[in-house]
Amino acid sequence: MDFTLNADQQMIRTAAEEFLSEQSDSAAVRRVLAENDGHDASLWRAMREEMGWCGVAIPEALGGMGLGQVERALLMEQMGRRLACVPYLASACLAVDALLHVAVPQAQQRYLPQLADGTLCAALALSVPLGWQPSACKISALRDGDTYVLNGSAQQVLGAAEADLLLVPARLVDQPETFGLFAVDAAAAGLQVAALPTLDATRRIACVELRQVRVAADQRIDAAGWSEELHEGLRRTGDLAALALAAEQIGSAQQCLDLTLAYVTERTQFGRPVASFQAVKHRCAQMMVALEAARSTVYGAAHAAAEKLNTDGLALDVACAKAAANQALFFCAQEAIQLHGGVGFTWEYDPQLYFKRAQAARTWFGDDDECHARIAAHLCDAADEPRELSEKRDDTDGDTAFRNDIARWMAERLQGEFAPLRHRGGPGDEDAFPQQRKAWERVLADGGWTCVGWPKEHGGRALSIAQQVIFHEEYARAGGPGRMGHIGEGLIGPTLIAYGTEDQKRRFLPSIRDGSTFWCQGYSEPNAGSDLANVQTRAEQDAASGDWIVNGQKVWTSLAHESDWIFVLARCDAGSRGNRGLIFLLMPLAQPGVEIRPIRQISGSAEFNEVFFDGARAKAVDVVGQPGDGWKIAMALLGFERGLSTLGQQMHFRHELDMVIAAARVNGALRNPAIKRRLAQAWAGLRTMRYNALRMLSGDSDGQLRGESLIYKYYWSNWHRMLGELAMDVLGADGNLLGADDARRARLQGLFLFSRADTIYAGTNEIQLNIIAERGLGMPKEARGQA
Repeated sequence: MDFTLNADQQMIRTAAEEFLSEQSDSAAVRRVLAENDGHDASLWRAMREEMGWCGVAIPEALGGMGLGQVERALLMEQMGRRLACVPYLASACLAVDALLHVAVPQAQQRYLPQLADGTLCAALALSVPLGWQPSACKISALRDGDTYVLNGSAQQVLGAAEADLLLVPARLVDQPETFGLFAVDAAAAGLQVAALPTLDATRRIACVELRQVRVAADQRIDAAGWSEELHEGLRRTGDLAALALAAEQIGSAQQCLDLTLAYVTERTQFGRPVASFQAVKHRCAQMMVALEAARSTVYGAAHAAAEKLNTDGLALDVACAKAAANQALFFCAQEAIQLHGGVGFTWEYDPQLYFKRAQAARTWFGDDDECHARIAAHLCDAADEPRELSEKRDDTDGDTAFRNDIARWMAERLQGEFAPLRHRGGPGDEDAFPQQRKAWERVLADGGWTCVGWPKEHGGRALSIAQQVIFHEEYARAGGPGRMGHIGEGLIGPTLIAYGTEDQKRRFLPSIRDGSTFWCQGYSEPNAGSDLANVQTRAEQDAASGDWIVNGQKVWTSLAHESDWIFVLARCDAGSRGNRGLIFLLMPLAQPGVEIRPIRQISGSAEFNEVFFDGARAKAVDVVGQPGDGWKIAMALLGFERGLSTLGQQMHFRHELDMVIAAARVNGALRNPAIKRRLAQAWAGLRTMRYNALRMLSGDSDGQLRGESLIYKYYWSNWHRMLGELAMDVLGADGNLLGADDARRARLQGLFLFSRADTIYAGTNEIQLNIIAERGLGMPKEARGQA
């Protein structure tokens, strides 16, 4: 799934952004609220007749643009950003989709061209804000000769006050389990539409009353006798409306963030901009985390819907997207009020408009409880084991064969001596079976499954991004163990390919690829953890031999005790400070002057180490780049860390979640509604991570970290920590008992304890929020002390 926007999509987004910023700015919205009861007739006319947006999802054969859910989501995002006071969601989404998914061809041919060209505005009279629920339908239809007589009401109908045509689902009186869909002219006798006063005045809703409304038989526009198809069509219509609304919500959340950044940048307190206060920066960064996570989930669901993938699971994707959008907009709107200070609570400033929209929007087409209940039913209501999401993966025929080849190869090899390695050796479990996992690396290499993304001239397979995604997914799905060679393959190997000498490539790359040499990373120090530029380890060149003599200490060095080589960032210029005067060295660990001391962790394991250098040597030919280039090389290496393996990491997380669900099923915790809700939230978070990673891997690589990349580490580490807490809550009092008799309990205890480290290593939460604020939002940098 490629999230890169094509030229047409980029043009649609840009045109919408420019048009709505001019036609629906703050002044225009407030004028509409004051003068026109929340309906901008001139804007609606221009959108329908000039821009042609109402036909975006209507097939070309029926007068539309023949586009799809991605394009519609892009439009909705910009409408949400500007609080466009128009019934687009009602007419161009709900009504259009009901006609496309429920109506017979004759009705489609009659109404859709008029909806596409803007001569008709329609609304779907759903019974409840949550979408189509047959049990809640309060409208009946009685056949009387060549007509039907409709009676009943529908509360809170979007766009009904502006509609020329109402599409009305009704229960057939003479067939109580059967429903029909009726097209009712807004001027029909007995039809009353009463606009309702609303908290969110930018979106009008109305009560629809039908009293002896008589319509011709041909105004029943569903296929008679296709009751299940009608239900399915209306459910899909509701799902797509929820998706469109979620896209609108992320646009509104974006505007909340933009308004807040503009205000805190201009506002000064205590002699400096409010934006320079770390507490403010962190809150803005958390707004960005919520927004980008929701955007990834919404875009993922929109692409899946547009490509007709994941058909059975679309409702689940939409539930994840809507829940994420609900939370993102409400959080961003409330933070906008808070960070505006006193003026944020006034009518004059715009945050109040978005806060009211946030509250109203999260009750429509899936509030948080409804979304999580839908996911929980998928996860937990199976008789025994949790169900995988049934989906049609976006593979070509060749890719499907490739996926099957990997799955078959893994199943054949993870047998016998390697069977105990399934799902072992991941984070917090890295000291499990080290020798067997080293042997496994050699088996992988023999099969050609190491360094699959490396260029062929360096021993790799040069697989495409899509194929690498497939490999990492299938590896993790099969239970492939944590990779002992991942530092070599994923970090130092690509760095040497990019920056190493030909001699370094010749000497080091083959042994990484064949699984015979293992590497560890020498970056962190006791006084240079997140502050990596404060490196104090020293490297001085021996004038006689040209070797570099290294003295100092590295800490938190994963698997140093199982490694052969280490790459070290050291200070080669004694008078340098910060990121200047550093050198990047390759050093063998089996030499005099190197001491490795394991660090026993909270979980009892010892995969981290301290590494002490006391006159240890690195040869002159083992300097990567030039002396003084160390920071550039180190930062390039960290860039390789944000790669395709994140998708494999997520499959490992899914296995852990499955273990938590299995434990809850065994001990009865699954009957606890609060536990079910938290399990659903965890599953939704995994879905967000997947789509966020796919966004990271899509598009042009210009060397800049975009929003989805900046938030990734903060998002997954906090998610994983919460999963550990959930695991212990599922275990209950049994979680306090140690013992090797229950392997699942031991694994979940390990998850709980080790996940405490996730929000600390590779940049603490606090440092991550600084990075997001400064690099993602352009907020003032923290003051730097003397290094």
